[in-house]
Amino acid sequence: MYFTLFWTFFKIGLFSFGGGYAILAMIQQEVVLRHAWLTQSQFTDVVAISQMTPGPIAINAATFIGYQQAGIPGSLLCTFGVILPSLILMLAITLTYLRLRKQAWFKNVMQKLRWLTLGLIGAAVILIGKGAFPDWFSVAVFAICLVVYLRFKPNPIYLMLGAALVGMVLG
Repeated sequence: MYFTLFWTFFKIGLFSFGGGYAILAMIQQEVVLRHAWLTQSQFTDVVAISQMTPGPIAINAATFIGYQQAGIPGSLLCTFGVILPSLILMLAITLTYLRLRKQAWFKNVMQKLRWLTLGLIGAAVILIGKGAFPDWFSVAVFAICLVVYLRFKPNPIYLMLGAALVGMVLG
């Protein structure tokens, strides 16, 4: 049972892309349909609990399902199984980076990746910005907060509270 729990969540961690919600279908397939460890109703409860608790949804779900099936050892095995593929991948990437970081071609590739990253962040800002600034008042509050932050460097919490107060009073 322990090996099956570990191997199931290792495969989930290995083949899941797209974040926590994308992984839920894979967990459901394995846990509800393939192994019948949980009913659909229980799985829905696991998803709700995993969303409410701090941390990534996949790790929370793995921990909870492992605990339900085999207590604390099952919980540890499922959690380790779901994070091990990412740990291996990041270790391989880090070791490769450390070996190649002084190579001219590798520096060139990394420089190009910085531009790609900047473009992806810009695209996210544009997509999120469309919904974040529904009117000119929102743009004005943002601009004022930006200027205040750049000029005086206050704690961001104070900026959020100030923006909320301005929005409640004037918006």
